[in-house]
Amino acid sequence: MASYLIMTPPGAPADDERARFIADGFSWVAFFFPALWLIAKRAWLLGISVAVLQILLILVSTLPGGFAAALTMQVALSLLVSLEGPLFIARKLAAEDWTLRSIIPARNIETAEEIYFANAAATAHHQGATPLQSIEWSKSGRPENAAGVGFFESYGER
Repeated sequence: MASYLIMTPPGAPADDERARFIADGFSWVAFFFPALWLIAKRAWLLGISVAVLQILLILVSTLPGGFAAALTMQVALSLLVSLEGPLFIARKLAAEDWTLRSIIPARNIETAEEIYFANAAATAHHQGATPLQSIEWSKSGRPENAAGVGFFESYGER
């Protein structure tokens, strides 16, 4: 079962249809095509940086004795992007003042959307159209005293 981070644009209510659902988990597409996956997720600078690094690794692999080192670094880069890529995307959105509304464990994105929007509608109905509470973020873009498992400090919810 995956966890989905739900983020809304700056100033948008919790039940905004532009909410982004970011799956926190391993991505096979990101593993095999890390640069293209990042670019497709609109992380332009990071995607271009990974593409340049992949090109350099291809060049290193042509040097005598460089194939094993280049292959090892390519696999490590692919693992980093495929495991931590969703967190990169969430941090990018948080830097653009998107609001982390909820983290929902669900089998697929359709189930996560149903759970989230049902909760948002029920909360708005019972509280007189008051939006869901957002998760408080510090100036660093993450909750205070965040604890998580991963290569980098995460959003604190697992």
